[in-house]
Amino acid sequence: MNTTISIDKKIRDKAARKAQDDQLSVSAVIRILLNDYADGKIQIGTRMVGEPMIEVIEVDKSTQNLMDDVVNAWNKK
Repeated sequence: MNTTISIDKKIRDKAARKAQDDQLSVSAVIRILLNDYADGKIQIGTRMVGEPMIEVIEVDKSTQNLMDDVVNAWNKK
């Protein structure tokens, strides 16, 4: 049985170039990834690369009090 999936052209082209460099077809890459995912060999997630960007956002006193209340309620859980 064959299944058709839609992949954004930019992503497909980028993956196709990488697959070709590795002497694989895009369908082989997808088949390997789906099998490994189904078998629990890989997990889908994200990981931060580099340092996070810290930004200070000024808020009024009322908003700050609301945010503090939320944090305090969260910490009590």
